[in-house]
Amino acid sequence: MGVLAYIGLALSSLRRSPLRSALTVLGIVIGVCAVVGVVSVGDGSRALVLREIEKTGGLNVIEIYKDAWDRQSGTLSNAASRVTRRGRWGRNRAEPLETPDVEALLETVANVNLVVPEDDFGGVNLNYNGQSKPSRVVATASGYDILHNWYVSSGRFLSDADDREARSVAVIGSKIKEDLFGNTDPIGKEVKATRQSSWKRGSRFDVRLTVIGVMEEKGGSMDTEGWDDRFIIPITTLQQRLKGRKDIERIRVQVTDLDLVESVTEDAKFVLGRQHNNTGEEYQYWTAKEELSQAEKMGAIMKISMGAVAGIALVVAGIGVMNIMLVSVTERTKEIGLRKAVGAKRRDILIQFLIEAIVLTFSGGILGASIGVFAGKGFAWVITKFVWPESGWPAVISVQAIILALSVSICVGLFFGLYPANKASKLQPIEALRSD
Repeated sequence: MGVLAYIGLALSSLRRSPLRSALTVLGIVIGVCAVVGVVSVGDGSRALVLREIEKTGGLNVIEIYKDAWDRQSGTLSNAASRVTRRGRWGRNRAEPLETPDVEALLETVANVNLVVPEDDFGGVNLNYNGQSKPSRVVATASGYDILHNWYVSSGRFLSDADDREARSVAVIGSKIKEDLFGNTDPIGKEVKATRQSSWKRGSRFDVRLTVIGVMEEKGGSMDTEGWDDRFIIPITTLQQRLKGRKDIERIRVQVTDLDLVESVTEDAKFVLGRQHNNTGEEYQYWTAKEELSQAEKMGAIMKISMGAVAGIALVVAGIGVMNIMLVSVTERTKEIGLRKAVGAKRRDILIQFLIEAIVLTFSGGILGASIGVFAGKGFAWVITKFVWPESGWPAVISVQAIILALSVSICVGLFFGLYPANKASKLQPIEALRSD
């Protein structure tokens, strides 16, 4: 007797009591649905981080900083919580990073495309034509737009000449353009940056800056939150006209190849150690790979924890399948006796009931996987709407997860259907025929 014939017998048996069959596979449907849905959400965390990393520069970037609060990158850490600042007693005692470090890294370290300094300066008000807007200065140099995958929508970005000559120019974010200039073209217009001094009461400074460009809109989700409210000036302008020092907060390095990130990091430590007479380990080195690894761990924890719950549902469903199959064996005792009387072997009865159990659970697995695809999208929507607003959490439908869930459903049918099938195969023809 062929497999198709056994499957036909199993389907005809299931059609006799469709309601009972449907209730039997309900646990399988729920379990497989949970597996597919949870895996899609867990894989979404990796896709989410990859998307944000690409928006802020890509995987082949190293960010070097001295203290934790000087760090800018870090998709999950920035979006979920801000770094808690340590007291002065806990501050890193190493020498601060400086502009010459940028030149040393670019000239000495191999396999590097770009090296760009970055510094922040908060608490600044921008004023234009009677309009005022609080903002944050980002001081940097040419190449910043490439390293952050953030380009101008009009005008131009900072040039080497702007930095070399410490020009009073600025590139503004799209929100600044909207709030200060409205429909007016800001290119060539002059804004005044004002800041109250934090070290001397009543002291303040005013710097006039000519707008040379407007950045494209970045949006306010996750790691790009607040970018559209920034205005960008040359690093030398900040150092000479605002800070009076040459120290910088961060150095951002673009590596030629993703596989070389670790070796370039080690080379950068050596160069910085030589620059500052230390080991180079005193500075912090962030890479996107670390962020991706964090996301994968979070996704794995989510999948394991929720997968365990789904596994319990599948076990409970398997017990239900076994009970229903035992009832089916009892109800079909005469049928089993007739089959054995006309020559069916024990193996034939065993295979028939095993295939019946597998068809039952596999049908539930297919239905559960289909619902799980939509459930994954629903879970992602709930996260975006209520748990992590505006994150745009994606649902990544995993073919591997669907195949795994269907395989598990088959195994459940095989394991929990074995006892009822074995019991049916051991029935004696004479006892089965006179059981009524």
